[in-house]
Amino acid sequence: MYRKKFMQAAAVAFGLISLSAMAAQDFSGLGTTELTQLKPSEMGEEDRNAFRAEMQKRSANMSAAEKDETRNQMREQKKGQGGGQGRGGMQGGGGMRMGH
Repeated sequence: MYRKKFMQAAAVAFGLISLSAMAAQDFSGLGTTELTQLKPSEMGEEDRNAFRAEMQKRSANMSAAEKDETRNQMREQKKGQGGGQGRGGMQGGGGMRMGH
């Protein structure tokens, strides 16, 4: 009897944990500077979409100068994390081809 109740409770807990993991993150509580420091490339698709939606919502209320500043912050953040990843993937690989 206790085993059955334990299994039911475990199933409910597992279901709740699974649901919370699938929900997109809420970025509205973060400041714009904090948002620009996040790495969308390391987010799941739902979180990335929520991030984009939040940035679009904020940029609609920004002046041109604020938009430029935010863009520059995001570019600097991308440079700091190796923004060139994914491009130039053959760099450093030339030595491997020389032996063929």
